[in-house]
Amino acid sequence: MIQSISTLPRSVSTIPFRHYPEAAAPQMAVMIFNGEYDIAGAQRLRADLDRMRDIKRVVLDFTDVTFVDSKAIHELVNLHHYRAGRGFERETIVFQNPNLRRLFGILKLEQVFRCVSSLSDVIRNDGTPSLLYYAAPALDSEA
Repeated sequence: MIQSISTLPRSVSTIPFRHYPEAAAPQMAVMIFNGEYDIAGAQRLRADLDRMRDIKRVVLDFTDVTFVDSKAIHELVNLHHYRAGRGFERETIVFQNPNLRRLFGILKLEQVFRCVSSLSDVIRNDGTPSLLYYAAPALDSEA
């Protein structure tokens, strides 16, 4: 039987609790992606991108991405619209795959995202607080 407590136990009532403000979002974050991104992995991709929504500068490293479909593009554009609506700078996407570069060119996504060929093109060594994230790996059922 659970007995309700009408007053705080002495051990709890004498502890001074302090509320600490949440840590501020980092100024910059890089997320490393790899593999294929299609409709089967859309929910996983959305969850990874949601981690980047409120960070001032976002770099998405697609250097090791071999394929993206329209659903993956849709998730990237959704991230951009959310961030643009809050006044954040546009996202940088790093890729070397000529097929991805051609796809982004055909869809005119190079006007939406800042597209570069190397992570060293966007990483600053100026002490800007930043985080490095790795996207969730593809599940066996998605392969």
